[in-house]
Amino acid sequence: MATDLSTAREPTTDLARVAAVHAGILAVPVLLLGLIVLPVWLAPVLAAVVAVAVTAVRCRAIDEGIAGSLGARALGVDEAPRLAGVVDSTSMAVGVAVPRLHVIEDPARNAVVWGSGDGPASIAITRGLLDTAERIELEGIVAHLLADVRDGMVEAPTVTTALFGSLASGPAAGFVAWLARAGEDERRVVVADMAAARATQYPPGLVNALERVRAGSSGVERNPRSLQPLWFAAPSAPADDDPFAAHPPLADRIDLLREL
Repeated sequence: MATDLSTAREPTTDLARVAAVHAGILAVPVLLLGLIVLPVWLAPVLAAVVAVAVTAVRCRAIDEGIAGSLGARALGVDEAPRLAGVVDSTSMAVGVAVPRLHVIEDPARNAVVWGSGDGPASIAITRGLLDTAERIELEGIVAHLLADVRDGMVEAPTVTTALFGSLASGPAAGFVAWLARAGEDERRVVVADMAAARATQYPPGLVNALERVRAGSSGVERNPRSLQPLWFAAPSAPADDDPFAAHPPLADRIDLLREL
């Protein structure tokens, strides 16, 4: 009997959870100040209004903010026609909207996906990968990233990075990781690999992509810590106790795909 590797979850639940936590944290100091200077009945109302308003403002233009933190530049219509063609066809195969395309001017070989649920997701490919990968390899990489979009794995890390990303490297790192990854199956990367192999109907293409990444370096210079789970390969060498570490060794992923 085939093993059910589905990890799909409801994106709106993740968004509501992260936004509610952010609003709740903001509301506490406003409430305390309000209790000092306002009638008791008015302080909670003001705290709720301010917290919701600030959270809503910070949730606007999330995708653009994440692109800026990654150093990703939007690709023009005719700037990368081979990649655009791969993304169009692979989006149909996976069953998601065609994502926005970006390039990261970094010699590393990696790619990342993000999205807040407000419109199509975004994909960024490093220059090192874009210039070296064959078309069949790009298909496997894009299919892996879009499988995460389809399965609802992208929104929580994206919104968490936008609202709490500045805390990801401090004492609150564990809390931020919980927000970004709560409910995430530890097999998520492997599940996305399997989904990509099914969508492209050619597992060797993804194997070749992983081998190409392994032959170079997947480490990128600009890497918001709470976005680590959304990269195709680990964007930095994680510490043993890193709560954001999400990627199995490339060799293990390659061996599993070769068994298909």
